[in-house]
Amino acid sequence: MRAAILLLAVAAASAGAESPSLAASERVAAATAPRATGAARAAALDAAASGYQQVAWQRELPTGRSACVGYFDHGALRLIAETTTGTARLTNRYYYENGALFYFAGELPAATGTGTIAVAPRIPVRAEFRGTITLAAVRVEHYGEVKLGLAEISDIRRRAAALARAAIAERTAAARR
Repeated sequence: MRAAILLLAVAAASAGAESPSLAASERVAAATAPRATGAARAAALDAAASGYQQVAWQRELPTGRSACVGYFDHGALRLIAETTTGTARLTNRYYYENGALFYFAGELPAATGTGTIAVAPRIPVRAEFRGTITLAAVRVEHYGEVKLGLAEISDIRRRAAALARAAIAERTAAARR
């Protein structure tokens, strides 16, 4: 069957006409093709971020301060880079598509103490989302990946939403000045 569609497509192309069957098969192939991972899409946004409109602001936190930069592409929020200071200096990046968080790359403070428990001051954290679905959410310990709990995932989503609102408000305020 597929060979027959291809033969019809080749015949139609050589006659100068577009094959509806080939166009349909191309649409199916595009719809079923694997989508780039959140990490790859986030890396592409990082590479393009220097060309985006930037809006900076700061927030006071109970444990210190948060310095943020929102990156907008044609008015759409694409990325927020946040650096917190206080008990530990942490860097978090929130990535958005169509107004929704799709990827988070950040850090958590490492456990405090002495000995091998406190190997590093920060622990990398990654989470990937598709709408309301969490595709993956892990912290990278020295012995491997550990799934984040529901409370930790909710905290990431809640903070991402609050930062997105703040970024949009800052952009709106900057446009009025």
